[in-house]
Amino acid sequence: MNAAARPVRAGTERPLHNSGIADELARRLRRRILDGPLRDGDMLPKQDDLIAEFGVGRTTLRQAFRILETEGLITVKRGNTGGAVVHVPQPADAAHMFGMVMHARQVRLDDLAQALRRLEPVCAALCAARPDRATEVVPWLREVHTRMERAVADGPAFIRAARDFHEALVLLCGNETMKILLGAVEVLWAQQEQEWARDALADTGERVRRAGLREHEHLIALIEAGDETEVYRESVRHLEAAQDYPLKSHSATPITSP
Repeated sequence: MNAAARPVRAGTERPLHNSGIADELARRLRRRILDGPLRDGDMLPKQDDLIAEFGVGRTTLRQAFRILETEGLITVKRGNTGGAVVHVPQPADAAHMFGMVMHARQVRLDDLAQALRRLEPVCAALCAARPDRATEVVPWLREVHTRMERAVADGPAFIRAARDFHEALVLLCGNETMKILLGAVEVLWAQQEQEWARDALADTGERVRRAGLREHEHLIALIEAGDETEVYRESVRHLEAAQDYPLKSHSATPITSP
């Protein structure tokens, strides 16, 4: 969120004249948030300005605000200096809803692991296919890899850096749909990881972590070389090895949403 939220001027909208007036107002404001120049942390126009712009009453505006608050698109701050703060949707937001659906359906951890094992290698291959990978992909991956090397003796720090590496493969793939879709899967996997991470640190040691480092280093080299096919294969093998520990004892565990 921006350090100082900046107000955005009201636009010029036709007055609302229908029975579902609060829903329609929420729809228009939602489109303004998703389509317009609003950034995360910006303020919607003041309530008096919105009332004048849309020709609605204060109660209707508050109902529309409640709809947007429920969707997580705004937070209404009370008081003289308050207002509606905008929250632009992020993959973590999709992960929250995605996780609740999976929780309700009692989807198992091995099901989520299989999806991750099939989708993340696609992102790794897309990284290798980028013509600008030498400047826009490889340096970022090497920076995360360096952090992993420095944390190899610190189990929790190493796990966090390793998760950053896998998330970077998604963020750098260059395909927005995959970034959003798999970004949500990665967030959900990381949330489940907290359930077994402590046991994994107790049962595995620095030798295992160094083996993971070598695999990441090999993936970076393949991406740098632009070898999409081999990157995909190596990524699948790496994920299968990484998932071996949690799936031994947690494969049938249902996904939970925090």
